[in-house]
Amino acid sequence: MKYRRVVLKVGSSSLIDGQGYLHQASLEHIVALVKESLDEGISVVVVSSGAVAAGKAQLGWSRKVLTMPEKQAAAAVGQGLLMHNYQQLFSQQHINVAQLLLTKAEVEHRDRFTHMRNTVEVLLRHHIVPIVNENDTVAVDEIRFGDNDSLAALVALATEADLLVILSDIDGLYTANPRTDSQAKRIDRVEKITELIEHMAGGSGSAVGTGGMKTKITAAKIATQAGIDVVIAHHQEPSSLRRILQGERLGTLFLGQNEPISAKKSWISFGSKAHGQIYVDRGAAEALRHQAASLLLPGIVRLEGEFKEGDTVELYDDRDEVIGRGITNLASNDLKMVLAKKQAGEDVMPLPAIIHRNYLVLERKAADDDVIV
Repeated sequence: MKYRRVVLKVGSSSLIDGQGYLHQASLEHIVALVKESLDEGISVVVVSSGAVAAGKAQLGWSRKVLTMPEKQAAAAVGQGLLMHNYQQLFSQQHINVAQLLLTKAEVEHRDRFTHMRNTVEVLLRHHIVPIVNENDTVAVDEIRFGDNDSLAALVALATEADLLVILSDIDGLYTANPRTDSQAKRIDRVEKITELIEHMAGGSGSAVGTGGMKTKITAAKIATQAGIDVVIAHHQEPSSLRRILQGERLGTLFLGQNEPISAKKSWISFGSKAHGQIYVDRGAAEALRHQAASLLLPGIVRLEGEFKEGDTVELYDDRDEVIGRGITNLASNDLKMVLAKKQAGEDVMPLPAIIHRNYLVLERKAADDDVIV
């Protein structure tokens, strides 16, 4: 098989029944998918939603709108139910599972990200299935992923997966909303995610989930730039994971890029938090884009925000458009002082690269004619 390590993302709509409770048959189906893959020697990490919805049902809370503390309370109840069900079903197959609850803080800080990656590596080495979810009981807006599609893509980066499979209540990406447009056609394969592809993604089509097709495309964009293939498929498709692993066309396949960015640069681009902005002139922007250059002091025009040495910052060109992000070698206070001296015409001692090209990630834009449908 082409793939050796898979992240399987399961949405709330794939696990919750019409009354809002965990659906036993759906959980059994997910466990069977994982078991089939493990039997083929494929490592699997499960990213599973469903805690908040399961908790609401258990507590008898039928209101659609809950306060943040109520959501967190529901998550605290529902996560226990979710893991209890998973543990029982996997143990019947003689498979051990482990729970990982994450917030953005675990991803944005490089040392925490590394610890999380190392933990998952040990679990997989011992044939233990990690089951990952957002830690909704403590997450606030500043450290929330907001949807488990993005979380699954970042887990795929951290675990160096070959494939991300997103199971949903729709069997792939369509040219329009198939629920409202009878002329909508499913797209079998996407070579590159262009603006046209992104525009095809609509809002959430599920009453219990937070992610719609738009979040799935965002997740696919994160994963494919790191060279990871992504498949969006229907959660009820029999033996879907095994069939995808064997090369069968199910749902929509997004191909990982042939020249992926490194794991470190993937983290800079999608995992790290930007602490400030650096604006560069046209010449510096062109050198960064076309000459694989590092960012040097002469190309910097101005700064915004406060950042320390080693922080991630966003780069903007002379048209105030984002051109990339990177790790700075100089804190904002020091950089502002040196920049002020330069702009005043004073002599400034030569400085090393403010952002070295090895720690710089530029925006990639694909043309619409690059996509294969």
